[in-house]
Amino acid sequence: MASILRILFINLTLMIGCQGQTPSQSYSNNRQLDTAGNVFLYWDFNTTHITLEVHGQTAGWVGFGVSPGGGMTGADIIVGWVKNGQVTINDRHATSNSFPPLDAEQNIDDLSGGESDGWTWIKFTRQFATCASTQDLAITDNTMKTIYAYGSNDPTGEDIVPGDYHGTNRGSRDLIFTSSASYVAPPTGDSVETFTLTTGGFEIPAQDTYYSCHLLKIPEVPSKRHIIKISPVIQKGNELYVHHIIILQCADKLPNGTVVGSSGECQTKNMPVERSYCTQAFVAWAVGGDDVIFPADVGFPFGELGDPKFVMLQMHYDNPHLDKGVVDDSGIMFTYTSEIRTHDAAMMKTGHVTYPFLQVIPPNASSFLTYGDCPANCLEKAMDYSNMTSINIFSVLLHTHVIGKKITFRHFREGVELPYIAKDDAYDFDFQAYRYVKPERTVLPGDSMQVLCDYDSSKRSGVTYGGLPTTREMCLAFMYYYPRLPIANCESGPVRNPYLYNAMGLTAENISDIRSSIAELGVYDSYADMYFESTGITVEQYLNNLPWNQQLAEKFSDAVNRIPKVQFCSNNNFRLPGIKRIAPPLNITKPYVEEIRTCVRSQTTTVAMTTTSGQVGLTVTSQKQLFILALALYFNFHFV
Repeated sequence: MASILRILFINLTLMIGCQGQTPSQSYSNNRQLDTAGNVFLYWDFNTTHITLEVHGQTAGWVGFGVSPGGGMTGADIIVGWVKNGQVTINDRHATSNSFPPLDAEQNIDDLSGGESDGWTWIKFTRQFATCASTQDLAITDNTMKTIYAYGSNDPTGEDIVPGDYHGTNRGSRDLIFTSSASYVAPPTGDSVETFTLTTGGFEIPAQDTYYSCHLLKIPEVPSKRHIIKISPVIQKGNELYVHHIIILQCADKLPNGTVVGSSGECQTKNMPVERSYCTQAFVAWAVGGDDVIFPADVGFPFGELGDPKFVMLQMHYDNPHLDKGVVDDSGIMFTYTSEIRTHDAAMMKTGHVTYPFLQVIPPNASSFLTYGDCPANCLEKAMDYSNMTSINIFSVLLHTHVIGKKITFRHFREGVELPYIAKDDAYDFDFQAYRYVKPERTVLPGDSMQVLCDYDSSKRSGVTYGGLPTTREMCLAFMYYYPRLPIANCESGPVRNPYLYNAMGLTAENISDIRSSIAELGVYDSYADMYFESTGITVEQYLNNLPWNQQLAEKFSDAVNRIPKVQFCSNNNFRLPGIKRIAPPLNITKPYVEEIRTCVRSQTTTVAMTTTSGQVGLTVTSQKQLFILALALYFNFHFV
C-alpha cells in the first residue's frame, strides 16, 4: 500500500508542475492562438481520434472550436471551466453569431482539466469524423479555421448562459491539425549558431503589389554546416505588407560588375543580376507560415562547393492602400549546426511555370483546374545524372494566389496515382504553412508528379493570367527533400503555338495574324500586349469576349491539360543533358481514390458526458489543494 501511495504522491506532484501553460502531457503539436499569449493549444492524434488541450489565462471558462468560415455561425465548439473543484466540459454548436447551445449528443471523451495561477485548461478527445451528428464538424487534413474565447468568471449556475459573455477575449486562427511543423525540436548547445538575411531597410513603393530583389552573400564558415531551422523575421508593424519571401541560390560566379548588397524590382532589367543566374529556390515562406524545422537526420548544407554562396532575397509586398514611407527590414533567420547530419536537404519548385502566356484562367467559373506537371523525364534524368535510385520528400509548401481554393500535390508511378503527397481543399491565401509529409514520400526514377490547382474566378470579369502580382495566379509546390539533385525546378506549361492557341478556338489563319505591340514579352506582360493585325483587337479582348461559363471553362481546362507540355528542368543556368524540351501530358491509368475517415463506433455506447468528477489530480482547482491532498494521502497511509 505504501509503495502505491508513493507513486500516487509522485504523480500528483508532477501534476502540480503541469498547471498553467505547461500541458498535462507531452504533445507533438502546439500553437499560440492569440497574439497576446493568453491562449495556447496542444494536440496529438492517431488515425481516428485527436486529443486537444486548451489553456487560457483566466479563472473563468475557456472555449475552443472549429468553424466553416472563421466566425461563430456553424461552428463546433467545446467549452469548459473548473468550479468548486469540479471540471465541466461540454460539446456545443453555434447556429448564428450568438450564444452556442449544448449539442444533443456529446461527442467528446477523456475529459479533464485544471486551474491554477490564473490559468484554466481543459483536455478532451474526439474523432476526426462527425459520427453523423449535424451539430459537429469533421476535422480534416485541410486548412481549418479555429476560434477561441474565454470569460473572466465561472458560470454562476451549473452551465454557461448568454450572460457569460467573452467580450473582446476572442479570436480565430487557421491551423493544419494533421501536418504540424513542430513535430521535431531543433537541438541546442554550443554547436548551434544563427545568421539573418534581411533587406537592410527597404522603402516599400506605393504600389498594390511589388517584388523587391536583394543580392546578398551567405556568411563564410570554416567548413560545412547544416541549416536545421528556418524562421521568418518580419519587422514589427509590417506584417500586413510582407506577403511572401523566397530566397534563391545564385551561381557561384556572377557577371563582372555585379554588386552584392544591391537591389531592384524582380524580373525586370533593374534586378541586381540577370534572373537566369538565380533560379534555385532554397527558402520559401508565405504569410501565416511558421518556422521550418528539419528532421533530426537532415540538414540544408552550406559552406562547401555547390552550396549557397550568393543568394537573391525576393520580397513580395502587398500594399493595397498605397501607403507611403513604409520602410521594411524583414527577411529570414537561419539556425545552423557544425554537427553534420546524415542527409543533405534541397528544395525543388514544382508545378505550373509562372508565365502569363501559358496560364490563362477564364472568368465566371466557380471551379477551373490548372495542371502543372513535373515530368518523369526530368526526374529520371536528374537521378541518373547523380547516380541516385530515389529521393525522399519530407515537407511541402502549397502556393497559389487569391482565387486559388484547392491545391493537390500528386504522385504517379507507371500511370497509377499514389496517395497524395499533400492536399488542401480549403486553401487560404492568407495562411500558407509547410506540411510535413509523414511518412516521407519516396520518389523513384520514372515517377512523375503534378500540382493540380482549382480556382474560383466567378467574381472576375476578365481572364486571369499566371504571374507575380497578387491579382495574377500561381500553381506551385515548394518541396524539401533529400538527397540533393542537380535541378531546382521541375515545372511545365502548355505548348503555346499552335496547341494553346487552338484550345482558345484560334485557327492557323488567326494565329498567323497575331502580332506583338512590344519588342520583348515578359512576366509582367499579357495577351493585352498581343493583337490581331487584321482587326486591331487584342488577344485579351478576344478571350474576354468569349461566352465564359462553368461548362465552357471545364472544356477549356480539359483541352489545355491534354496539350503537350514545355518542361522546365533546370538549376540556374545549368540544364541536364538529354532532357527533352517537350513532354507529353501525363497518362493516368488509375487515379487515386482518397480514403474518407468514418466514425468508429464501439460495441458499447459511450454515455454522454458534460461534467466530470472524481478524476485524481484533475478535479481540484489549485496547486495548494493538490499538494495538501497528496501529503494527506501519503502520510495517512504510509504510517499506518
